[in-house]
Amino acid sequence: MRILHTSDWHLGHAFFERPRLDEQAFFLDWLLEAMQAHAVDALVVAGDVFDSPTSPNEAFELYYRFLARLSSLDGPTRSGGPRAAVVVGGNHDSPGRLDAPRHVLSALETHVVGGYDPARAEAALSRPEGVLVPLAGAGGQVGLVVAAVPFLNDWRIGVRGFDADPGEQRASMHARFREVYARLADQAAQAFPGVPVVATGHLTCLAREGDQPTEADGVPAEINRVGTLGAMGPSIFDPRYAYVALGHIHRGFQVDAGGRVRYSGTPVQVGSVEPPEHRRVLLVDVDGARVEVTPLAVPCRRRLKALSGSLDEVRAELTALTVPEGELPPYVSVRVGLSSPEPRLVELVRQAAAANRACAPVVLEVQGLVARRGGAVSPLPAPEATQVTPEAAFRFAWQARYGRDASPPDALLAKFRWLLEQAPRDGA
Repeated sequence: MRILHTSDWHLGHAFFERPRLDEQAFFLDWLLEAMQAHAVDALVVAGDVFDSPTSPNEAFELYYRFLARLSSLDGPTRSGGPRAAVVVGGNHDSPGRLDAPRHVLSALETHVVGGYDPARAEAALSRPEGVLVPLAGAGGQVGLVVAAVPFLNDWRIGVRGFDADPGEQRASMHARFREVYARLADQAAQAFPGVPVVATGHLTCLAREGDQPTEADGVPAEINRVGTLGAMGPSIFDPRYAYVALGHIHRGFQVDAGGRVRYSGTPVQVGSVEPPEHRRVLLVDVDGARVEVTPLAVPCRRRLKALSGSLDEVRAELTALTVPEGELPPYVSVRVGLSSPEPRLVELVRQAAAANRACAPVVLEVQGLVARRGGAVSPLPAPEATQVTPEAAFRFAWQARYGRDASPPDALLAKFRWLLEQAPRDGA
């Protein structure tokens, strides 16, 4: 059978408050075409379907419309069986909101496991229909089983708490996660002997246990206590799993040397540190013990760019910026290093963007970073408070922030004096 592994859609995400639904809808349209073109049996979404438990209603509408279209997709599957979808919740999702329509969605061959609470965990480990999802192939025979494991709150599965030292916490975490996956593998082997099993997970897993993710991984938040204990290793996944489809890390890569445990990464950029050229989904062919993985590059609809440097450098980059034909204008955030404050910074940056006729970049954020000059600030004499003029106080505050030799620009001083003139007088 052939599955398509994807994760971290983050529907409803906004880049500096600019909605991304158009780009996400473009990806979902492409995904339907890809599933049809490649005769995919089952879509597997490994968590973070939504960007937030309170994502806008438009994001949920996009999700449900996609699932409805998926259920009516024409064309054969690789196995000849019905086309299906398996969706699990991530740390950004609301388990309850994701799970609520699961009985309705099951009629569309969409199987949802939003959360993993104690009651459901017990059901999942005693009944295959809980978390184990059998997928039918040709003739209605089960051709593949998915152990649909969502994001696991470690305290719900009995991981030692913060009363234990880090070594005990790490050992407890690995033991509990390994136990969950081993017991599901046991259940699958008992209920569906000889049928290949694929697992999902939404967590931080790296080749070496205890390693820390890098900025390139695009991990949006600590998960499973990463930052204090480090990542879990691939040994937590029972060797009986033919393939492990992971979500949470935004970079697509194989975790283990054999390529059995993989991240698909985000299909649509969520942050500017994620290279737009490396967005992909994974086609996974499972034929008994043999597994073959083929990456499919996701076309980019709009790029997120982060530019930094001096004002001249940033303006030159903005003016010369280009994107491939057919893409929407890129969204850009800008950080400018300054030797002294520049009151017209935003205006100058936006002028450079407007001068770019090739791709019309949209500047959404401008930050000016002013380097301090000189040594410690020379304190003002200590006159009577009534002798300190507003302008003297303003100059003192400026030097305290930007260095003893710094002086407010003439244009800014003129505005400050104008504001003083507008201020109400005593008794007015």
